[in-house]
Amino acid sequence: MITLTFSEGLAVSAGVMQAFVAATFWRFKHARPEWGLGWLAAAYGMGSLLNIGAPVLIKAQQVAGLSLSIKLVALVLGISTMGALVAGLHKYTRHARLSPWRWFLIMWVLYALNIALRAAYPVQMASSGNMLTAIIFVYLISLFISADRREPTAGHGAAALMLSAYPMMVVSAILAGFPPNEVLYWASIPFTLAGLGVMSATMGRLRSELKELNVSLERRVQERTQELQELVTSLEQFNGMVSHDLRGPLGGISGLSAVALQAIHEGDIAKAKRLFDVINVESGRLAELVSDLLTLAKVSHSELRRQASSLEELMQEAVRLLKVSHGDHAVSCIRHGPLPSVDVDPALLRQVLVNLIGNALKFSRQAPSPDVHVHAEKASEGITVHIQDNGVGFDPDKKQVLFSPFKRLHASSEFEGTGIGLTIVKRIIERHGGHVWADSRPGQGATFSFYLPQGPASHRPPEPAH
Repeated sequence: MITLTFSEGLAVSAGVMQAFVAATFWRFKHARPEWGLGWLAAAYGMGSLLNIGAPVLIKAQQVAGLSLSIKLVALVLGISTMGALVAGLHKYTRHARLSPWRWFLIMWVLYALNIALRAAYPVQMASSGNMLTAIIFVYLISLFISADRREPTAGHGAAALMLSAYPMMVVSAILAGFPPNEVLYWASIPFTLAGLGVMSATMGRLRSELKELNVSLERRVQERTQELQELVTSLEQFNGMVSHDLRGPLGGISGLSAVALQAIHEGDIAKAKRLFDVINVESGRLAELVSDLLTLAKVSHSELRRQASSLEELMQEAVRLLKVSHGDHAVSCIRHGPLPSVDVDPALLRQVLVNLIGNALKFSRQAPSPDVHVHAEKASEGITVHIQDNGVGFDPDKKQVLFSPFKRLHASSEFEGTGIGLTIVKRIIERHGGHVWADSRPGQGATFSFYLPQGPASHRPPEPAH
């Protein structure tokens, strides 16, 4: 009959608990493979075999006189257990400067050197294996302390505290004069506690990630709901614009066409020609209005394709487009300072520059020496871009309606346009998380500015009061 000592029974009990720890790590290893839970499952699985099997088999060998190499098997399992533990905890604490297999081999080299020294100096090195394991645990504690600074809510501190039981117990047992084998048996308890500590931290990390995921999902749902609400509002506004601002011009063209046809029937060709000239102008303005409405709809609902973009290059592309519509001479008055790179949808921001610089050219063309200056400056977590002209300016008391659709501060007979260009600019900038504003005085030019955040939109500074 095999009778176990108290220390051996303690090791067997600890082995059963280690089997539970190993099963738990194995259960969650696929959920977070980057945490090295598979290595930890292997470490505690081998530790369980060692603590359950070794005392029983060694006792059986002694009772039955078997010639099994139990100690050699136990030695291999013990070193492999520490190798897998160190490899797994490096991944778990995100200190994987070396691959797990390299850490595993390093542990084998360290313990092989210890075995060689113990063979050469058996008396002096009797407890060297236990001391080496205690030193390794101190090193692992330092990994958890470092990880706790990065993830203070992940339970790393509690795991470090549980790991500290191992070196404290080993050093105390050695100082008390316990035999090395007895120390190994007793050390199974703090080794198990260390596994429970890491297991608890794992559950804490999983709960923390689940909480963050829930918060992220709620935020995304809120953002999507807001986008849908804005989409509905924009569609309603767009429908209102189409019904109100297209119906009038179309009715006018229809009426003029009827009068022109009547003039042709009456033989008044000169009157018909004058009417068709007016129809031609009005249909051109109507085509421009439809084009601007379609652009407004596109920039309001198209997907943002953000990428790092050179504001300098976007500026040059905008000038090339304006050169086609305004002529080489008109764009010669444009100058700009250093322009940085921005994280934006380049096609949409190019539209912003075309609209704002085009407006500056239009309203400054009557100046003796037109001048349009574009420059940028750093702002809180972003940049601010200014487009300044020396044109006719506008009444600052009316700037609150400046970016509303179809709101014009100058007569259409004096300055052409549909009154939608600035609304398009406002929509694009706001979709990037920024805002746009303007400063002016009648006869003293105008400055249109927009702010683009380079971080979360919620952190952008408030719109300046002008």
